[in-house]
Amino acid sequence: MRRNVAIDSKHTRTASRELPSGLLTRAQVALFCVASFLVFLVAVFQLDDVVRWLWPIPVVGFVVYPYLKRVTWGAHLWLGAVDGLAPMGGWVAIRGDLPWQAWALGGAVAAWVAGFDLFYSLFDVEVDRREGLHSWATRWGERGVFRGARVLHVLTVWLLAAAGAGLQVGWLYWVGVGVVAFLLSYEHSLVRPGDLRRLDAAFFTMNGVISVTFFGFVLADVLVQ
Repeated sequence: MRRNVAIDSKHTRTASRELPSGLLTRAQVALFCVASFLVFLVAVFQLDDVVRWLWPIPVVGFVVYPYLKRVTWGAHLWLGAVDGLAPMGGWVAIRGDLPWQAWALGGAVAAWVAGFDLFYSLFDVEVDRREGLHSWATRWGERGVFRGARVLHVLTVWLLAAAGAGLQVGWLYWVGVGVVAFLLSYEHSLVRPGDLRRLDAAFFTMNGVISVTFFGFVLADVLVQ
């Protein structure tokens, strides 16, 4: 943790965060983490029995992630996989099983998050190189970031469509998938190698719009059926 905080304190984008800026001490953060973990365990043991066996998986995923950039440029894929556990965790908590449709939804989230995290790596590329950290951007360069993000976001749409094909969804779900495909395409049109002026809009704004919009279509699809 100390090295991570030291690196963050040297980076303009992260220096104002609570630990690097000194707003919180390590002891306070540790206490908050322990309290959160206990609340998490209480919640886990209110759910389906199978969840009581699976709960260590997301915990390990989130604990390991902050350290991965020290050893591999694949940290973005790891982050996507961890976030992709969210729809799968919700599914198994309610139904107690994990059919392929749940895996498809988890894969869609994983590919979406990993894809836009590749864009995010462009914010840190100079600091990562200076500090000897690994990322997709430091390993494959700007063009590699765009190629990787494009592949992952095509996979996102494909997996959302696959999940829909295996579930009892209505036409609004399919409209939502089409809108997601359009918005992802627009996101990619905002930036290109050598022109990152609209990277904030591509990363922060568009992904917020995508998540809320798709949720709206899925909710509407459920309500009208």
